[in-house]
Amino acid sequence: MTLRLPVAAALSTLLLTAAGAHAQQEESDTTVVQIPPMTVEVLRAPTSGALSPFAVAGIDLAAAPIPTGGAFLADALRALPGLEVQNRHNYAVGERLSVRGFGARSQFGVRGLRAVLDGIPATLPDGQTTLDHVDPASLGRVELLRGPGSAWWGNGAGGVLLLESRAPAPGQQIDARAIMGALGRRELTARAANGGDGAGSPSSSVAVTHLRWDGFRTNPLAGGTYGEAERTILTARYGRDVGAGTLRVSAVGLDLDAENPGSLPADSLDDPDRSAWGNNVRQGTGKTVRQGQLGASWRGPLASHTAEVAAWGVARELRNPIPGTVVEVDRVVAGARVAVGGVVGGTLDWGAGVEAEVQSDDRLNFGNDDGRNGDLRLDQSERVRGTALFLRGGTSLGALEVQGAVRWDAVAFRVDDHFVAEGDPDDSGRRTLDALSPSIGVMLPVGSVGLFGSVASFLETPTTTELANRPEGSGGFNPDIEPTRGWTAEVGARGTAGARLGWEIVAFRTALDDELVPFEVPSDPGRTFFRNAGTSTHRGVELALNGRLGAGVAFRSALTHVDARFDEGPTEASDGEVIPGRVPTRFETRVTVQRSAFNAEVDLSWADEMPVDDAGESVAPSWFRTDLRVGLEPLRSGGAVIEPWAEIGNLFDASYVGSVTVNAFGGRYYEPAPGRTLSVGLRVGFRP
Repeated sequence: MTLRLPVAAALSTLLLTAAGAHAQQEESDTTVVQIPPMTVEVLRAPTSGALSPFAVAGIDLAAAPIPTGGAFLADALRALPGLEVQNRHNYAVGERLSVRGFGARSQFGVRGLRAVLDGIPATLPDGQTTLDHVDPASLGRVELLRGPGSAWWGNGAGGVLLLESRAPAPGQQIDARAIMGALGRRELTARAANGGDGAGSPSSSVAVTHLRWDGFRTNPLAGGTYGEAERTILTARYGRDVGAGTLRVSAVGLDLDAENPGSLPADSLDDPDRSAWGNNVRQGTGKTVRQGQLGASWRGPLASHTAEVAAWGVARELRNPIPGTVVEVDRVVAGARVAVGGVVGGTLDWGAGVEAEVQSDDRLNFGNDDGRNGDLRLDQSERVRGTALFLRGGTSLGALEVQGAVRWDAVAFRVDDHFVAEGDPDDSGRRTLDALSPSIGVMLPVGSVGLFGSVASFLETPTTTELANRPEGSGGFNPDIEPTRGWTAEVGARGTAGARLGWEIVAFRTALDDELVPFEVPSDPGRTFFRNAGTSTHRGVELALNGRLGAGVAFRSALTHVDARFDEGPTEASDGEVIPGRVPTRFETRVTVQRSAFNAEVDLSWADEMPVDDAGESVAPSWFRTDLRVGLEPLRSGGAVIEPWAEIGNLFDASYVGSVTVNAFGGRYYEPAPGRTLSVGLRVGFRP
């Protein structure tokens, strides 16, 4: 089922109009429906979203009328402007997140986007981000800074994603949530929390989500399915006042085991079984991860200033059979941050800090002997040390708001090659990449409209995985890969229409040198390598609308258009072509209806055709998808609450490509998405 954008927008408009008309009939004693104000912290200091000179957006997931499931992060990030989530429905490689076209090169994990979960960076010193450990069912808030976040957070071209777990409400709460549905989905979440008495007393929460999923890709060799996953995530947080400030401790644990069914050529997409790729099944491709992380921070007044001190540690064990190779990585990461800030002369709000991180990877590569470890092919230790100095400031010049930041990053890579033999020399080496990343933005209120603009530079280093994957198979780091550097300029306007509608429109242009592009080689199909393009340019427009259509009806919508092209591509045939892996135009809207007897959410998503190779010869088809969630109003008795709901994913059973493998060998670009799915859920809560 394929619908062009005007049709998708028309459906959304009809739905909103119908919902609003019904709501206004019930709105007898409500003359004004206020849009809640938004305060964001992604700019390193609490800032009103309406006054930000940068493009920022946020979602309060804790206010959602229907509980969020823990299956996919995409369900929690719907209709965020500038953000594209390609859901592979494949837990072995995860969802691909892209902001303004950055991040689409990743075949696993996330690139070009900084992510922070409960104050702990999910992005490593080398720029690699993994979100396996994020439990969507436990999230309470999301913030997104679009455009380079290098000046604020370092080493990222696309933006910054700030994720916060659900904060406990005052008092004690215990609840359990179960979801069962199609494709063998079995999901159970248990949560206990104590929000204290709300007067500075300690607060704590702990949540565990266990998920089993059979998948939908059939096994062509043994029958059944190939793509099963089992995942357990534990999320805990503790907070209390210490001295004049607040101490916060957070911990996350992950246990994941998943199969990777792989991508398909175009002539296999019409197969109703959506079969897994036979070679992936034969070689047992998938991923096993064990990860734990712990972080603590203290923020409060220090003399006449404010201060923040934070420290964190992460340990991760990975076993990753891919076609031809079994990769094993043991990783340890530690970091710390110290920052101070204050106000000078009553007008200049400033902050300064230093950050340091170390990453230690022990990497082994074996031949893939039908999913078992074969002969040892690579044995090396990889060390990354990141050091940064940071300065930010903001002031008002009459009505003009000015904010800026500058950050110096130095990222040192070192590899020690332990696999030295005849014909395989010692490939040990070192590389240090550094950059000064300034950013400045201004915002000018003109009546009820805020006009804003910014200019920023960025650095995006290759990750250790990208450096270590060398087409010739040798060890060490690829000496031919350079970091991506560039500048972004954006202008925009935001405002409100009455007290019901908030809107924002942003236009941007980014110029890049040495953008990293993935590719495969005939000798090792299914394994991704990387090379630099010469120069490229990203241009685009983002439109966001959110508001209320009367009592109990709310919506948020986002339209994103990105024209990302090679000026000088990695090959002569790619010069002037659209950069693959990015959807040029995407539209999403979520409508929420709250009634006395039920709640409902409708998601409408439309995606344009997506190029999948550097030469622009093949595309993934355009698609339109509808999702529906309906829940009964919670039943309450004393301190207990029972809340049932149901979800229908892909309501009209559209056949579409959920994600792609860029420049895949043999034309295996496409990763199909499942058809219509039905799930039912039940939450039982209790307040002692």
